Formats: sequence, C-alpha cells, structure tokens
Amino acid sequence: MRNAIISLYQPSHLASLIPTMQSYAESLSLNVSNAQEEEDIDFSELTLRMAIDVIGKTAFGVEFDLSKHTTSQKSHQNHYGDRDEVSGFLNQHMYSIETLKMDLSSSFSTSLGLIAPVLQKPCREVLKRIPGTGDYKIYQNNRKLCKRIDAIIAKRSNERTHDPKDFLAAVLNARERGAGEKLFSHNYIRALTYEQLLAGTKTTAFTVASTVYLVSKHPEVEKKLLQEIDSFGPRQVIPTAEELQNKFPYLDQVVKEAMRFYTASPLVARETSRQVEIGGYVLPKGSWVWLALGVLAKDPKQFPEPDVFRPERFDPTCDEEKRRHPYAHIPFGIGPRACIGQRFAMQEMKLALIHVYRHYIFRHSPKMEFPLELEYGLVLGFKRGVKLRAIKRVLNRCSMRI
Repeated sequence: MRNAIISLYQPSHLASLIPTMQSYAESLSLNVSNAQEEEDIDFSELTLRMAIDVIGKTAFGVEFDLSKHTTSQKSHQNHYGDRDEVSGFLNQHMYSIETLKMDLSSSFSTSLGLIAPVLQKPCREVLKRIPGTGDYKIYQNNRKLCKRIDAIIAKRSNERTHDPKDFLAAVLNARERGAGEKLFSHNYIRALTYEQLLAGTKTTAFTVASTVYLVSKHPEVEKKLLQEIDSFGPRQVIPTAEELQNKFPYLDQVVKEAMRFYTASPLVARETSRQVEIGGYVLPKGSWVWLALGVLAKDPKQFPEPDVFRPERFDPTCDEEKRRHPYAHIPFGIGPRACIGQRFAMQEMKLALIHVYRHYIFRHSPKMEFPLELEYGLVLGFKRGVKLRAIKRVLNRCSMRI
C-alpha cells in the first residue's frame, strides 16, 4: 500500500501543498482575530478544525471548510454540504477520537479487553446492540461516520484522474491499475481513509496547541522564537519548503521539545514476526510488543530535568543532543512502519505556528487549569481543551529584515 502513496510524501509534492496549508493557517489566525479583547479562545478546537481542513483538501480532495465556518454565523454551502452537515461531521469525528481510550473510562468491552482480551470481541458484538451502553453509542456514531466517508469515496471514484494529487485518488487509482479489489476492497479503503483522517488531524492539532500552550508559559522561549520568525522577513512572505527546513532552527527545536513534553502518540505497538528475545524475555512469534514513547521521552538519563520545557536540548550543537540515544525521542515511530506523513506534519505545524506568531502572542486564560489535564488513549488529548487569550502584535518595521 505504501508504494501506491509514497510519491505523495516526496519533497517536491509536499512543497506544492504549501499554498493550501498556508490558506488554512490564515483561517486559524482569522478565527483568533474574531475573539473579543480578553475573550477566551478554545485554541485546541481551532487547531483541530484547521488540521481536518488540511487533510480533507490534501488527502481527500474535499473542502470541509470547518475552520472557515467559525468566522461567520451565516449558513453557507461548501463542497461537503451545508452547515448542519459540516457540524455533524465534526461532532462525529471528535466523538470518535474521544472514544479512543485504553482505560476504564472507555466502553465496557474496551475495559474488559484490558483484563481478558479474548472476551473483548464477543462482548462488543452483544453490547453494541443494547441502547444506552457505551459500545452502542460508539457503534452508532461510527456507522454515521462511515456513511460520510463512503460518500467521500464514492464522489472521488467518479472523479477519475491519471495524475492523482491526493491520498484517496492515489489509492483508488492503484485499485484500478491492477492491485485489484481483493487488496483494495471497499472496507479496506474506508479504513485507510479514516486512518489518514485520524493520524493527520488530532496528532497535528494536539502538537500545535500544546506548543502554543508551552511557549506562552515561557517568556524567554517566546522572545527567542519571535525574533527568529520576525527576522525571516515581512509577514506576507510565505516560507518555501526549503526555508521551513533551514531558516527556522529554533522553531524546529521548540516543536520537537513540545512533542517530547506531550507525546501525542504515547504508545506504539508491534507484532513479532518470529520468536525473539528482548531483555532476557523470550517472546514467541505473534506476540504484541508495546513501546511507551511518552515514557522514553521523560527518561532523565536521556533528557536531564525532563519536566522542564527547554527547546535548546534539541540544538544539534549541544552536548545533551550529541550524547542522546538516537531512539530516545521518536514521536513518529521508527523503522519501515514509521509515520509516512512526518514531513507533511512538520511542514503543516511550522507554517501554522509561523503565521499565528507573526500576528499574535498568547497567554493562558484564568480558566486554564495548571498543570494541563490530559486524556490518555491511542492519541493524547486535552481533557478540557486549551483556553488562551490572544494579544495582537504590532511590529516595528525596522525590526524586520526587508
């Protein structure tokens, strides 16, 4: 399957996506500007809307217009549907994300699976038919979400193209070219589509929101970050892919430290393809091995003072970075199954952060709890969102490189 989409994550194609990503970064900034003075902003919701819009357009070729939706109270039509359709999709997607938990607050079948995995599936099959149960609510929500995804797939299937520019078109083309419906069955394509929607939205939105949350608590980091962004050039100049990679070294360190501090995907699972011995334990073929990336990222041997937010620890010239094990910080995973979209995600996050910080700085709302309360699952989440207040920046033209 990776062979069918690998070209979409090559540098040349990613560079072509910058105008699309930038347009949604501008929508994010516009939504921030709509807040009244000293009004709380649920920044985590705004970043989620932006991330869904970016994936919708770049991966599925569909305009969800979720981020633009908050800028007007008027109902309007878009490529996906009317306002109620858009709100329904967002609510169903967010509910689906919220149910991705692996603790006792999830559905009964999920909780049971933690204790007796063999009973999870039969239990779920029964409970999903009983109204009022958590399994029933999840099942009904997922059915509605699947219908919406099916509609997207059907629409794109009718829009055949020999030069696919997005993920879904590439997968559909691969099926037509000979991979066949046996491999790319409808259910498989639907699952891949939702996987892209999940992997490319909540993780990105979480990281952008947590980065702004952390920077707003550290004035020395904020000052250094703003200096780097301002020195790049006038606000209207959009960085190229090469400039994003080479002209913003401190921003890169800030994002990496934010991903270490709050690891969006705290767990990674792998299945052993053969019997293997790890740490003196013999694991038979077919065993599931869970790697706790969030725990690795807080190892004091690799990250001195792990509870301190210090982006400079990722400076390539510092001793800490040089001494660190290369696998101590792997937010995108490692090996042949590492996240294929990591460059895509970094490009989107950097563009969003550059644009909002060109126009605003942020402070915590008095209603923002400290420390930040999180929800743990396959993807980390904010228990009550990230509530911030925006302060509009007024730049001295002489302070910018023209």
